[in-house]
Amino acid sequence: MTGFELKLWRTGLGWTQERASKEFGISMRTYIRYEHADPPRAIELAIQALSLAALLPEIDALPAETLRQRVRMLAVDIQSG
Repeated sequence: MTGFELKLWRTGLGWTQERASKEFGISMRTYIRYEHADPPRAIELAIQALSLAALLPEIDALPAETLRQRVRMLAVDIQSG
């Protein structure tokens, strides 16, 4: 993951840099540095966890096949990291 991709992920959620830094438990200065360089692997894993948590409210409404596809995509992202 690049810093640009991290920024795209954050803005896609409608989060400010301040909100993202709080969600990750890091200082805003550190978070801003991650957006200007490549973030560490721990941030990538945290993004996967936060993305899964955001998906949880929708799970009951998703068709089983769609849910399986999303889980597979997350697994591939984690393995290729």
